Amino acid sequence: MEKVVAVAMSGGVDSSLTAAMLLKQGYKVFGITLWLWVSGTDYDSVPLAVTDAKKMCDFLGIEHHVIDARDVFYENVVDYFVKEYSYGRTPNPCVFCNKNIKFDLMLERAIELGATHMVTGHYAQVNYNEEAKRYELHKGTDSTKDQSYVMYNMNQRILSHLMFPLGNQCKTETRKMAAEYNLPVANKPDSEDICFLPNGNYQKLITEEMDSKPKPGNIVLESGEVLGKHNGLFNYTIGQRKGLGIAYKTPLYVIRLDGERNEVVVGPDEGLFTNRMICKFYNHLDGEFPKELRAEGKIRYAANPSPCVARILADDTMEVVFEEAQRAITPGQSVAFYDGTRLLGGAVIDKVC
Repeated sequence: MEKVVAVAMSGGVDSSLTAAMLLKQGYKVFGITLWLWVSGTDYDSVPLAVTDAKKMCDFLGIEHHVIDARDVFYENVVDYFVKEYSYGRTPNPCVFCNKNIKFDLMLERAIELGATHMVTGHYAQVNYNEEAKRYELHKGTDSTKDQSYVMYNMNQRILSHLMFPLGNQCKTETRKMAAEYNLPVANKPDSEDICFLPNGNYQKLITEEMDSKPKPGNIVLESGEVLGKHNGLFNYTIGQRKGLGIAYKTPLYVIRLDGERNEVVVGPDEGLFTNRMICKFYNHLDGEFPKELRAEGKIRYAANPSPCVARILADDTMEVVFEEAQRAITPGQSVAFYDGTRLLGGAVIDKVC
């Protein structure tokens, strides 16, 4: 039986090498690309990612399919992103894009087009555990590029249809191989921006897209003492020290964004440390989340995992308690749970306690 795979093409080096590798291995390959809503462009303007992907598919001699996901992407990712920031939270859009778009809409479309698997250039690894009879998602070998943190919303069905051929290699090896394959994108720079923010200016997007104008408010100490004014909670992040526009006898950091009172709360560095938080939107890759899970929790993409216990509470939220206090736990971000290299699941951080 002929092996048919859909490669999620972006026109970058990772997806292009992935497609070239699979062609060489004898797979029947076609490209598939999401047409997403992009800030600062006309609705009908074709994004660079789509045109670049088409060029690479033509270069490789494979079919290219484009999925118009502009509206569903705006509703599920961009609108969520804007609202969370306006409430004084710091969302991770990749988590919700992976859940609702890439590994939902895009995967289903790939299967409809005849693929048995969807393949991406992500740096993560899918393995099948014969003894446990389940699929597992593991960290990518290259710790500087590992993308498993934003993939905790997977389930067994999704994992059964995914392949990540680059997960067991380093980015330097990817570029070397791309040059050996004579791919024109071998030296193309990695994109560091959020895909729908080509200029990286999320404050401008929020100001333009939020329902009402940003409300100024107070910058205060935990005692309530007013030290200055802010021009919108979304302009601040937990742990921020510079750019606060206030003067004080000791260094101050943003330790909390109070959406209800519309206040930026500042304090000393030690005020950023806590070991307990409440989470929502949790998911376990094996199915139902256990009532209690002991694992290593990772509270942001670049953080080191730390031992913790996650418990489901009576109100169906999740309490996570770390053995050691963590610095700058940020509502809106995610916590991912690991057992060594294996990703177990994750959740969205709702409150810091």
